[in-house]
Amino acid sequence: MLLKIGELASRTGLTIRTLHHYDKIGLLKPSARSEAGYRLYDRSDIKRLHHIQALRRLDLSLAEVGDVINGAGNDLHFVIDEQISGLDQQIAQSMELRDRLQELSGLLKANDEPNLEYWLSTLEMMSLIGKYFSRDEILDMRELESQAQSKIETHMAPYVKAARLLLDQKISPLDPPAKQLAKEWVLAMSQIMPDPRLLSKFTLMHRKEPSLQSLSGVDDEMMDFITRASVEVRYDIYRKYLSEEELKYFRASFFRNAESWTRIFSEVKQKMALNLPPDHPDVQATLIKWRELFMDAWGNHLPTMLKVRSIHEKEPELSIGGGLTLTIIAYARQGMAILEKNSLEKAAKK
Repeated sequence: MLLKIGELASRTGLTIRTLHHYDKIGLLKPSARSEAGYRLYDRSDIKRLHHIQALRRLDLSLAEVGDVINGAGNDLHFVIDEQISGLDQQIAQSMELRDRLQELSGLLKANDEPNLEYWLSTLEMMSLIGKYFSRDEILDMRELESQAQSKIETHMAPYVKAARLLLDQKISPLDPPAKQLAKEWVLAMSQIMPDPRLLSKFTLMHRKEPSLQSLSGVDDEMMDFITRASVEVRYDIYRKYLSEEELKYFRASFFRNAESWTRIFSEVKQKMALNLPPDHPDVQATLIKWRELFMDAWGNHLPTMLKVRSIHEKEPELSIGGGLTLTIIAYARQGMAILEKNSLEKAAKK
C-alpha cells in the first residue's frame, strides 16, 4: 500500500506543509516517488509517522523525536525524565504565581483602595522571598504566620521602630535599653519563626537584598546592633558564673559566628527530620563544625567549656534565639558524646 502525501495528511490530521518539513529535515522521508515525482509513503513510513506523532504528544522537540526514533543520542527513558523535570518546574512556577495572586487578591480585598506604592512593595517582597525559599518553605512560613495571627513584617514592626529610635539616639548595644530590646526582638522572632532552617534563609535574604532592607527597615546596621546587644545579654548571664579571663573570647566569637550558629542549628534539625541517628557520618560532620564554633567561643579551654555546658542547664534563656531548641540540644549532646568517644579512641591508637 502506497499513499500520496495528500492522502497521508488526510488520514493523520497533519498538513501537507508539515509533511514537507519532516521530509526536509530528514525526520520522515517517503520510501518511493511516482513517475511524476510525487511522494509515496509505504506501511513502514506510516508506522514511523505514528511514532513521531506519539512522541510529539510528549512535547518533545523534533530533534529529540528524531534522536529517539533513530536510536541516536539520549534514549527515550532519559528524554522522558527530562520532560518530567521540565514539567515539574513549570508546575512549581505556576503554583508560585497562583500563591502570589491569591495573596495579592487577599490584600486587595482587605484594603479597599491600596495605593500603588503599597501594592508594588508587597509584590516585590513576595518576589524576593521566592528567590530564597521553596514553595513548601513559603507555605510553612505562611502557616507560622497564621498560627501567630500576624505577618512577619507586621509582627516585627514595633521592634524595628524601637531599634531605629535607639540607633538614631546613638544608644550603645551595651546599654540596658538595647539589651532589653534585643531580648524582646529575639523572643518575637523565635515565636513567629522557630525553625532554624527558615530563620537562616530569612537572615541571609536580608543580608543579600538591599531592596528588602529598604522595604522592611531592617538594614545591616540594625541587624548588627541587635546581634551585638544579644551578645551582651548572654555575656551578662555567663558573667554570673565565669571570670573575665574565661569570657575574653566570647564577645568577638559570638558576634562573628552568630549567623553560622543558626546555620548549624538548621543543619542539625534537618538531620533530625531525616531520622538520622546521632552517630551517622553526616550528623557527625555537622557536629564537628558545632564543636569548632564552641571551642572558638571559649578559647579552646576545656575547663571553661565544661562549665558552659552546666550553665546552659541552669539558664534556659541562653537557648532562646537562632532556632535552638531543647530537642536540638539533646540530640547534639548525644552526637557530641559519640564524637568525643571516637576522638579519644583514635588518640589512644596513636
